[in-house]
Amino acid sequence: MEPNENVEEAVSHGETGTVSLALGVAAVAMYGSPFLTFLPPLIRYFPVYLTVPLGICAIVFGGCVLYRMRGDELADRRRARAGIVLGTVTLAVPLILAVWLELALQR
Repeated sequence: MEPNENVEEAVSHGETGTVSLALGVAAVAMYGSPFLTFLPPLIRYFPVYLTVPLGICAIVFGGCVLYRMRGDELADRRRARAGIVLGTVTLAVPLILAVWLELALQR
């Protein structure tokens, strides 16, 4: 067996976590859409409603990829983990804002 064949097997993983990372980045980037003042209000605020579903999808897809990579020592898990972190941040922002709003309205 040649050394190149072994490297090709290690690199040719079908699951890399790229989808999870892309969904997480898109979800976090959509939080910036209200600051695009040159757009009409309907177009400006609509992406904010999509952040939570995209964050959930990023977490689910990243978890599935990490589950499939479980026994592979050569697998690169960074993209899947980054997607899970970005999805978690996307879900944490509305939760923190809701708690802050509730505490502010109680006063």
